[in-house]
Amino acid sequence: MKKAKQLTIIVIMILSTVFLSSCSKGEKRIVSKFSNDKPAIVHYIKNGKKVFEERFYPNGQMRSEGKWDGKNRTGVWKYYFDDGVVFAKVDFTDIKDGKDWQIWQGKNNKLVDKNDVINSMAFSNEGTLVTINIKKGDGEVFYRFFNSFKLMERVYLKGNIPQGESMTWWENGNINSEAFYKDGMQDSTYTVYAENGQKIILGHYTKGVKTGKWEYFAQNGQPQGIEIYDMDGTKLKDDKNDGLIYHRKPITQTDSTNKQ
Repeated sequence: MKKAKQLTIIVIMILSTVFLSSCSKGEKRIVSKFSNDKPAIVHYIKNGKKVFEERFYPNGQMRSEGKWDGKNRTGVWKYYFDDGVVFAKVDFTDIKDGKDWQIWQGKNNKLVDKNDVINSMAFSNEGTLVTINIKKGDGEVFYRFFNSFKLMERVYLKGNIPQGESMTWWENGNINSEAFYKDGMQDSTYTVYAENGQKIILGHYTKGVKTGKWEYFAQNGQPQGIEIYDMDGTKLKDDKNDGLIYHRKPITQTDSTNKQ
C-alpha cells in the first residue's frame, strides 16, 4: 500500500511538471496537422504574441523548437533528424541568420562548430538551413542539405572556386557522386552511383574534359557501354554492345610536325 502511494505521488509530480512546463510556454495552439492527425506545427501564445514554436515529423518526433519574440526567432533553437538526433543548434538572439552555429551529421560527426567563420548561408521558406559555406584553413567548405537535414552535398573550395574533392549523397545516405576539381575544373576520376549503391558511371576528366575510358552500368550492375576519349576530349569509340577495340585518332600533319 505504501509503495502504491509513493508511485502515485511520483506520477502526479511528473504530470505536474509537464503541465507547468507547458503553461510556462503560453497557450498551446495546434497550427497544422499531418494526414495521420498528429501535430505538424504548434505555437505557444502569450499576450496575443507567439513566444514559442514546435515543428514535428509525421512520426511525432520533434523537428525544431525555439522561442519567438512575437515576430522573429530568438534565443537558442534546436533542429533534429527524424530519429531524434540533433542536427543543429543556433542562437537567433538579435541576429536574423543566427550565431554560434553547430551542425552534426550523426552523433559524432560535427560539420560546423560555433567558432567556425561563416561566409554565406541560405534558408528554406520554412526558415531551416539549406546551405552553408564556412572557412576552413586557407579554403572553404560548402554544405547543402535535404529538407530532412541529411547531407546532400559537400564541396571543398579555395577563393570560392572548387578545389579538391566534391561529393553528393542520396537522401538514404548512399553516395550519389564523387568528383575532384583543380582550379575550378573537374580533374581526375569521376564516379556516379545509383540510389541502391551500384556504380553506374566511372570516368576521368582532364582539365574539365572527358578523357580515357568511360564505363556505364545499369542499377543491377550489368555493363551498359564504354566510351573512349582522346586527351583533347574527342570521342574515339562509342561501344554499347560488343567488345571494345581501341582505335587512336589519326595523327594529322600538324600533330606530326609538332611531335618532331
